[in-house]
Amino acid sequence: MHTFIGLIVFLCLLSRPLHAADDRVLFDFEAATTVQGWANLELPAAKAKEPPVKIEHSAQNATSGQHSLKLTFAGGTWPSAITGDVPADWTPWQTFKADVTVSRPCVVGFCVMQENSSRAEGWDGGVSRWAKTAFLQPGKNTIVAELHPNSWSALRPKLENGKVLGKVVSLEIFFYRPHKGEAIHVDNIRLAVAKEPPVPAAKTAFQVLGTDHTVASVSELSKRLADQWKQPEPQTVEQVEARFRARHAELKRQHPRAVLAIFRDGEKGSDPAKPEKIYAGWKDAYWSSHGPDGLNVDRSTTFGQASTQEIFMRHRSPLMRVDVSSIPAGANILAADLLIVRAADYAKEHSPLKPNLWVAEACNRPWEESEVNAYRYAGDKHWQTIGGMNWGADGDFLPLYLAHGASQPGCCTWDFTHAVRYWTDGRHANHGFMLHGDSKDWFRAWFREAPKIQDRPALLVIYEPK
Repeated sequence: MHTFIGLIVFLCLLSRPLHAADDRVLFDFEAATTVQGWANLELPAAKAKEPPVKIEHSAQNATSGQHSLKLTFAGGTWPSAITGDVPADWTPWQTFKADVTVSRPCVVGFCVMQENSSRAEGWDGGVSRWAKTAFLQPGKNTIVAELHPNSWSALRPKLENGKVLGKVVSLEIFFYRPHKGEAIHVDNIRLAVAKEPPVPAAKTAFQVLGTDHTVASVSELSKRLADQWKQPEPQTVEQVEARFRARHAELKRQHPRAVLAIFRDGEKGSDPAKPEKIYAGWKDAYWSSHGPDGLNVDRSTTFGQASTQEIFMRHRSPLMRVDVSSIPAGANILAADLLIVRAADYAKEHSPLKPNLWVAEACNRPWEESEVNAYRYAGDKHWQTIGGMNWGADGDFLPLYLAHGASQPGCCTWDFTHAVRYWTDGRHANHGFMLHGDSKDWFRAWFREAPKIQDRPALLVIYEPK
C-alpha cells in the first residue's frame, strides 16, 4: 500500500513543469536581521531630498508570526524604504501581496525596479518599473496586485519596444505625504503563483441632465447622438458673446426682467446688482489618472495654477467650478452657455471637424484648486480611487452628466442651462464638474490664469429674478 502511494506521489512530481514555482514569502520580518536589509531610498538627482524614514523591527501589528516592519516617517512627499534582498527573476509568480496596517485613510504603495528600469517621469519611465499604489483605510489592509498585468507594463524581461529590463534589483515601500511622526507596519510580503480572480467592474448608469438618456459612458452617449452631429463653423469669443447678447435681447421680449450675467475671472458683469464687482469665483485644475501605477509622481502633480492645459478623456481632463451664488434664489434660468477657448490649433487625428461629444460630469467633493490631483481632492482628503473614478454610494463623482455637446474650432461652447438650474435649485451642492470627451477631439485650452482676460473660460447666464 505504501509503495502504491509513493508511486502516485512520484508520478505527480514528474508531471509538474520543470521550472514550476511555489508561492514564496519574501519577508515575514520574524528575524531582526531581515529588517537590517532595508534602508532609505536616496535619489541623487532628486529635486528635493525626502525626510529620513525610521526603520524598525516591531512586535506590533504582525499578520504573520510575531513581528512586522515598522516605518516611521518625518513628512515629505514620497519617502520610501528600499531593499535589494529580492529574487532576481519574478516571472514564475503572478500575484504580489502584502499586509499594511495604518492609522488613517492614506496612500501607500510598493515599487519593483529592474536593472534597466528608469525613474523618469512620463510614460517611458512609468512602464519601465512596476508599482502598486493603494488607498488604505485605518487598520489592516491586504494589498493585492498583478505582477504581469499586460504586455507593456514592467516585471518582464523586455518591453514592447524591445528594451531589455534585466533582473529585479530592488523592492520599495512608499507613502504619499505622510505626517511627521506617522508610522505604518508592513508584514507578510509574498508572491503567489496563481492569478487572483478579477474583480468585476462596477457598472454605472449616468443620467444625462435635460434628456431621458441613461448611459454607461460618454462613448455610449456619443453613439446614441451621432446622427445629430453637424459640421461646426469656427467661432471667436466676440461672436459667441454677441450671439448670447442677442439671445438676451430676444428673451427680454417675453421676460422683461431677464438679466445677463457673465462669470469670468477678472471681469465685471457677474452680478447685475453690483456692476463694478470683479468676478473671482472660477476654479480650475487638471490631473492625469493615466496608468500604470508607476506614474505615481505624475499623478500627484498639482496643476491648479497652470494657465493652459489639455482637455481630453476622463483620465486626462480638467476639473472646474463656477461660483454662481450671486444668482438670486428661485431665479428662473432661461439660458446658459459654457465657453472654453482653445490655446492651440487642433490636430488632424483629434479634430472638432469630426463627430465628437463631450460631457460635464458632476463632482461630489469640495476640492481645492491648489491641492487636487489624482490621489486627493484637498489636504489629507483622498479620493476613493485614482482620479475619483467611482460613482457609487457617496462616490467621489455623481453618476450625472450636467451637460453634453460637441466641440467647435476656435472656441467651444456647450449648453449649460440645465447645469445652472441644477446648481441654483436649492437642493444640490455645487462642487463643479469634470469636462471630458469620447476621445475624438483633443485640445489645449486656456484656464482662468490666462494672461488675456478674454481667453479665460466663462459661463454666460440669462436669468429672470423671482
